Amino acid sequence: MRSTLESDEVLFYERAGHIIKKARAAIKPSIKEGVRLLDVAERVERFILDEGAKLPFPCTIAINHVASHYTPSRDDERAFRKGELVKLDFGACVEGYVADSAFTVEVEASENAGLIEAAEMALSAGIACIRPGVRVSEVGRAMEMAASSKGFRTLKDLLGHSLGRYRLHGGLTIPAYDDGSDMKIREGDVLAIEPFLTEGSGAVVRQDGGNIYQLIRNGEIYVHGHEERELLAYIWKRFGSFPFAERWLPRPDRLQELVRAACVKSIPIMVEADGAPVAQAERTVIVERDGCRIIT
Repeated sequence: MRSTLESDEVLFYERAGHIIKKARAAIKPSIKEGVRLLDVAERVERFILDEGAKLPFPCTIAINHVASHYTPSRDDERAFRKGELVKLDFGACVEGYVADSAFTVEVEASENAGLIEAAEMALSAGIACIRPGVRVSEVGRAMEMAASSKGFRTLKDLLGHSLGRYRLHGGLTIPAYDDGSDMKIREGDVLAIEPFLTEGSGAVVRQDGGNIYQLIRNGEIYVHGHEERELLAYIWKRFGSFPFAERWLPRPDRLQELVRAACVKSIPIMVEADGAPVAQAERTVIVERDGCRIIT
């Protein structure tokens, strides 16, 4: 198989994917009862940085009915509890090229083993469909059918996505259901495929407090105070358009001023509306002439 990506682009994606695989193997065993969420998130992030990559977004840790978009604050003392269903989502960026992955584990229990297995099955079913010319709705239908065969639903408000250089979300979205879209996958696309499964309705509600933010416009004219201007410059220089954690900032106390000035947005936590547990599985693939290749 070949790809329309340049050879150096492929190498950068592969390097990012290799780091993600190493991080997953290193971190997964550490999710145990009594371990702080903050310690796990920081360990993931430090591992990726020590491997020579950058962070395209904070390590997110979503528990039970929380589906995504939560990262611990700098003073978060919460620890994992036995029986919790934990989703870790993290990425690595090499020369601007991003690889993305997520997994679900249950803390020292197996009550939700079927849900975790179904999420992995849905992911595999979606990936098996991917090749140039296939509609994204076909990939979504394959994931939805795999989930329903095991008695679960997919969350329709949480989507996979294409990746580009310095772009965490590119031009394509990849639903985990048949949305009727005629958009087609092309050779050379790099895609993050990530079904979320639940026994609940699959509806999602949004909540504040996820501790994740993103720059939406840059410029001193939008803010007034010297400290706010310094913080805005810091965010642009360090993170660009990538999401970032509040705990990464030198002056997080000035962040809300940037939110009020509409320079930065807060990314909401995504929660299953019925309070039902959610499992997630995610891999990044490169689309090649006859199919796709998993890099994470």
